[in-house]
Amino acid sequence: MYENRNQIAGKYKWNLSALYASDGTWEEDFQKTEKELPRLIGFKGALADPRKLEQFMGFYIDYSVVRENLHVYANARFFEDTRNAVYEEMKGRIELLASKISAATVFIKKELSSLSPDDIERMLRENPQLAGYRFFLKNYARYNPHILSEETETVLAELDIALGKPEDIFSAFNNNNISFGEVEHKGEKIVLSHAKYAQLLESPDRELRQKAFDCYYRPYRQNIDVIANTYAASVLSNIKLAKARNYPSMTEMALFPDYLPPAVLSNLIEVAKENIDVISEFNALKRKELEVEELHFYDNYVPLVKEIDKNYSYEDAIGLVRTALKPLGSEYLKKYDATINARVIDVFETPGKRSGAFSWGSYMSRGIIFMNYTEKFSDVATFAHEFGHCLHRDYSIENQPYIYYQNPIFLAEIASTFNEALLFDHMSKIAESAEEKKFFLYHNMKRIEATFFRQTMFANFEKDIHEAAEAGKALTAKSITDIYRKNLEAYLGEGMTIDEQLHYEWARIPHFYHAFYVYKYATSLSAAIALSERVVSEGKDAIDDYIKFLGAGSHKEPLEILKDAGIDLAGKKAYEATADKLRKLLKEYKSL
Repeated sequence: MYENRNQIAGKYKWNLSALYASDGTWEEDFQKTEKELPRLIGFKGALADPRKLEQFMGFYIDYSVVRENLHVYANARFFEDTRNAVYEEMKGRIELLASKISAATVFIKKELSSLSPDDIERMLRENPQLAGYRFFLKNYARYNPHILSEETETVLAELDIALGKPEDIFSAFNNNNISFGEVEHKGEKIVLSHAKYAQLLESPDRELRQKAFDCYYRPYRQNIDVIANTYAASVLSNIKLAKARNYPSMTEMALFPDYLPPAVLSNLIEVAKENIDVISEFNALKRKELEVEELHFYDNYVPLVKEIDKNYSYEDAIGLVRTALKPLGSEYLKKYDATINARVIDVFETPGKRSGAFSWGSYMSRGIIFMNYTEKFSDVATFAHEFGHCLHRDYSIENQPYIYYQNPIFLAEIASTFNEALLFDHMSKIAESAEEKKFFLYHNMKRIEATFFRQTMFANFEKDIHEAAEAGKALTAKSITDIYRKNLEAYLGEGMTIDEQLHYEWARIPHFYHAFYVYKYATSLSAAIALSERVVSEGKDAIDDYIKFLGAGSHKEPLEILKDAGIDLAGKKAYEATADKLRKLLKEYKSL
């Protein structure tokens, strides 16, 4: 880890000038956005008038584009160093302004959702200039049963920041205040961090892995009551909002924005549980290859081919991923190169930097990528993953107006896991020996285990937790941990020893503060595997369909967008094919 950002060469730090040239220009837009709020409010009571609606949409879109840019810039700067008070204040200011805007504009949701399908069609006839907003308006109309009185909506909008505080509290603890201490091993003291822990779990030294595992979970266990209350506050807020908005359950409220039936989640969970035997088979392989009598979770990330011990520089990652993506054609590669040259990637870990990796951006800018790169192959895969997100956003910006450019969360992980699928295929092909091929087959198997089975386990836990709270069960450190332990037992397969430390794993997962997000990793992997295999085997037509998918944004229902690309995620077939893919990889690995 670098001691500070000043030690890092400029080419490895993102240049956010595509968002704002300086903090001063951000401030100018902030002030302008604040001053123009009364103009937006001035449309209250006029949205049923087709002429006024046209004027409103033009101003609303321009206003929203700037507000989004303000939000992304402030947060991106804050994530560089979460100890920076200047950007923490900017982040807080735009959040407060966004809350103020939401509270003052609840009439938008109320008026647009009150339009019936007949009203919408009449308005489109009277003003053809509204034609491009048809799906946008119909999407609002479907929320009608879940929109409350203007007074109640105003209160909920004003409470938005407060309701999001559990995530902020957890983030502050997990990124700033947590201290893992040092791991002492063979006369060396290793300072543990999130990224360092992930690195040590891949060490061939089992004693070191176990020490890191014990050390990493210690602060979570020591603070488990605080974390449990923080998470419980998030869950209880979710179910109270679902009840207030007349949804049958929190699960159905979470699925509603993506037009998804509950069967999408239930089918995923059923297929994963029905195929845990393949995880048990994978556990048996790990135990045999690692030559251990008992397989523990701290053994779960060790590359099985011990002699393959490669580091990949950031430049190596750029080259490997670019070559892997060649099946997508010259247009995609041109965008890839442009993104590298635009310096929109923040590469290395520094003290105070937010953990993990993500891709983000705004309609006014190209996508940006945030990483904590440590030169392991898993980082190369993460790089490919985030690039998929980044170019998905860029294609959508090119092909869709602002109101349709945001990729639905249900579809957002497909492009990223698609890139990973091509990367693993490429790495297997260029392997210089049978042992190296086994190394990449192993990582491909791990990808399915971690993304399909593990993320489904997380989703099952979320479902169980919310259903327990809806049934009136108190959420305490013990009850939450008990539910998590039962999911570990259901999903980790035979042959995996579940250490007590792992019972508290739920306490370190940031995604749980965005309820019912994680299952989309699993559904997306299934779609990505199918799409990537089609691109490789069918060529141009499949590539064209995939590129159209990347540019589809949210201009129609997510399941329909997928069907246009040849994928149906409402049934079980795609999920079963993903489990079968793991079986095929296991068979190929064992044959070498």
